[in-house]
Amino acid sequence: MRIPPDSWYAMTPRGRCLCWGLSSALLLSCLTGMHWRMQDRQTAAQQAQHSRNAEAHARLWTAVRKLSPPDDESAVAVEPFSPLALDTDELRMVRWQPGGAGGELVMEATWAQIPSLFATLARRDVAVGRFSIQPGQNRLQIVMQLERQDAG
Repeated sequence: MRIPPDSWYAMTPRGRCLCWGLSSALLLSCLTGMHWRMQDRQTAAQQAQHSRNAEAHARLWTAVRKLSPPDDESAVAVEPFSPLALDTDELRMVRWQPGGAGGELVMEATWAQIPSLFATLARRDVAVGRFSIQPGQNRLQIVMQLERQDAG
């Protein structure tokens, strides 16, 4: 909508400020709405991608488990998981925080003992969801999120 310059200058300064403020507020609300809409679309796309990745990850792990079925002897030999059993001379348990179907385990170990720690957890039917390794005073500190493997 075009306002002729004569009518614009004929307005009082208060009226011009009011028109300028309303038009600025309208423009700002339109830009904010467009930004929120784009952000919602990006979030929805990321969530869809995350769910597709999770489904593909589950299918791949199912296929891997089918490729190497456990022997009957090893299926019987599954030891129950106890974080106290991991506390040895080489590995030192710092903290165990149980939760849900697993928990958080913090261990101190040398670099050479880390692979055997993961192998021990696998023998006890425990999966490591995520982990981090940080330098400690004399050893490495390993923080692991553990999850019990499902029987399926």
